[in-house]
Amino acid sequence: MYDHLVKPTTIMLPEELDARARAEAKRRGISKSELIRLGLAAVLPDDVPDPVKSDPWLDLAGFASAGLEVEPGEIDDVVYGR
Repeated sequence: MYDHLVKPTTIMLPEELDARARAEAKRRGISKSELIRLGLAAVLPDDVPDPVKSDPWLDLAGFASAGLEVEPGEIDDVVYGR
């Protein structure tokens, strides 16, 4: 099943949606929980940074767009007109 921790969650579904989910899970031979996990995985982006691991200060570091490169002294040329 899962080799990492799973968190139990309670959701409220309209009866008709619950019946459709139950029928689809049965058709696929999986649990309704697995069907819901598959559905969430399909709509949620994979590239969301982990808020615990990301450093908001590092996100603000720099002065321009990502990938922009400048040569040593180039900023001085612009700022001081050298």
